Amino acid sequence: MNQQVKNIRETQTLLPRQALKAADRLRTPSESSQPNSVVDANSENEKSPESSIDRLIVRLDCTQSARVTARIVLAAEFASVRRGIMAGANETLSLEERLAGVHQARRGLKRLQAMRNLLQSGFPHGRELARSAIRAAKASLAETRQRDALASLLEELCALRGQPLTLSADGTAHASQVAPSAKVICDALAFVASVERTMHLSSGAPLDWYEVTQQFSKRWRNARTLAHRPWLGLGESDLHDLRKKFQRLADQMAVLGDCIASRRYANRDRLRSAAENLGRARDLALLVDKIEGTTAEGRALAKRALELRSKAIRSARQQSRLALTATASQMSRMMNQRIDRS
Repeated sequence: MNQQVKNIRETQTLLPRQALKAADRLRTPSESSQPNSVVDANSENEKSPESSIDRLIVRLDCTQSARVTARIVLAAEFASVRRGIMAGANETLSLEERLAGVHQARRGLKRLQAMRNLLQSGFPHGRELARSAIRAAKASLAETRQRDALASLLEELCALRGQPLTLSADGTAHASQVAPSAKVICDALAFVASVERTMHLSSGAPLDWYEVTQQFSKRWRNARTLAHRPWLGLGESDLHDLRKKFQRLADQMAVLGDCIASRRYANRDRLRSAAENLGRARDLALLVDKIEGTTAEGRALAKRALELRSKAIRSARQQSRLALTATASQMSRMMNQRIDRS
């Protein structure tokens, strides 16, 4: 039995911070020297501290035309997504690094989704096609990501209870991490190619900085309204929609870079925290569905998971309201002033 437990733990242990570190290692050295890259949050000497998630993201440069800088950023994001997918397919890498590649690819797709909202006037005919293609690309990698997240949560819950990870009543693991299959990789690459075609910036389509800031202010206004409304009684679907809106807004703030004043960085990090907590709450709810009706140990873990879920939702509500204190008009005015001065 001890050997079985050891084998399961070896396949399931992958904490989120380990996955993020592995994702950073998958980045090529040239990215870290990009002039438009976001600085590391842990750097004490930089004037513009950023979260570690935003490190190495190529940002829009408000000293250039919106079209020129958008093309540079889109090309960098598509390259990053493809690298992540190929890392997931690389059998010479460890399971941790392959799953980190999937994580990198999905995060890149989410940033592309956020950029689609900002830049949609630049590809008016492919706007809806781009949304569908991004959803399909994310969905192709979703199962691998979900199994990874649930296995990590189960490991965390067992550690909190001071109990080893054991088998369920039918002799199988509650959750396990597996590398993406060849079909998953092929499907993901095909969908990404489709996204890239639909998000091609047409030379004849209007795209300027004021259109970008207008799109951002719309998303800010919507997210602010949702954050400050009562959360009591919101279902899983409502919370999931909130998470996506907060995540996209945080991604847009990261991509906009110097177009947003540095004093607003804390707002972006709070939005990121709110989205992560809502994502954690969703994963905990999914985990409860899987383990609640299994063994006595599973029921005990499910009870603890529900407690952690409630805590995550409360934290998300607090962080989102702190982040979204400014009005949409204040944010738009601040951004337009910075662009005019550039």
